[in-house]
Amino acid sequence: MEHALTGLEALGLLAPTEPAPIASTDAEVGRRVERARRRQALTGEGLGGLVGLAKDQVSKIETGKRKVHVRELPRFAEALGVTVGYLLGQVCRPTLAMAHRLAGNVGPDEDSNAKRRALELLEVEDILAQRAEWVPAAGSRPGKDVLRFAREEIRTPPRNRDEAQRQGKRLAEYTREALGLGSYELGDLPGLIERHFGVDVALSPLGTDVDGLCVHGDSVALIVASTDFSQGHVRFTLAHELGHHLFGDPRDVIDEDAQDMFSDSQQERRVNAFAGHLLMPEEGIRETLGWLSAGRVTERSIVALMEQFGVSLPALVYQLCKMRLITFDQGAILRSMHVGDLVDRHPSVAPTRAGITALRTVRAPERLLTTAAEAARKEQVGLGVVATLLEREDDEALWDAVMEPDAEVFA
Repeated sequence: MEHALTGLEALGLLAPTEPAPIASTDAEVGRRVERARRRQALTGEGLGGLVGLAKDQVSKIETGKRKVHVRELPRFAEALGVTVGYLLGQVCRPTLAMAHRLAGNVGPDEDSNAKRRALELLEVEDILAQRAEWVPAAGSRPGKDVLRFAREEIRTPPRNRDEAQRQGKRLAEYTREALGLGSYELGDLPGLIERHFGVDVALSPLGTDVDGLCVHGDSVALIVASTDFSQGHVRFTLAHELGHHLFGDPRDVIDEDAQDMFSDSQQERRVNAFAGHLLMPEEGIRETLGWLSAGRVTERSIVALMEQFGVSLPALVYQLCKMRLITFDQGAILRSMHVGDLVDRHPSVAPTRAGITALRTVRAPERLLTTAAEAARKEQVGLGVVATLLEREDDEALWDAVMEPDAEVFA
């Protein structure tokens, strides 16, 4: 399967790499087919339909009892969003391998700004890893403990709604305890995710068709979120995608809109419970309500909670319902309210209007941006790499910002 040149490759910033082939047995090829199928959340029957084989033939391939013929390899690669080289076991750098798989999921007519942005960032990371003084992403010791807890102590997928809620809440509470977050609001959520979990976070105005995207696997972890939503909406998206990563979602590309995030899937319910309790811990909500309104949920306290914890009205109502502080019917009434009018009625407790104001900001992953700026000063990469990260023009203003020792490149 041919790999189409991306914008960075066409500019000469990233040359397609031809990895050295190594011998692979039929069983090894089959295992790669199975791993890629699970990452795509495909059944054996579903994959068979895409490549023109029966379910039992796919099963035989995955167990090494039947080989994938040469003429079948391109069909499998296209269906699974990987390269033929990946299926054959060719050596490839992890970041570039992930970029190949992501590129395989983006059709020429597909409206997927989040995927395209993720692809840009993966390609930039590959450039920096080859040419600059590279520091791989690494989480903190408490963050690694949280990851271990999620994947070893909560390994069993939830069987029902209550179990999904319990598992999500349990991981959120463990995360707050391990990171020493107490019951207070989270400040710099993107920075916290990067610092403790080694997951790069990028924010961009990518439209409202997709809320967020998580790409993880093979030593690569990246979350992209659209800032054409309010700050509260973006923060919930980040926490939600982090939940997918921590729980070890088998898909290597998780591309979601609001309908996907709030589907009836027990896995999505678990991740939503994690996001809700991470952003809005029960103890913190009860403390705030006790201070504001003697423990009662009022219109004013709703606005104050949105502001304090940096969350949207739907996310807050969802959490209050789960805490049984409001009924389902009361939640429905709150969700039907125009959030702008609600905030306008109580400006004293919502000075930033975080629950309703669209961010429309650009944030590049801190690790990539710092490395790229330093590499540009040393002439290891061109300024275009920094411009790509910041989504701005490669012009004299950027040159001055990067090359001036005390300049603020990240503004």
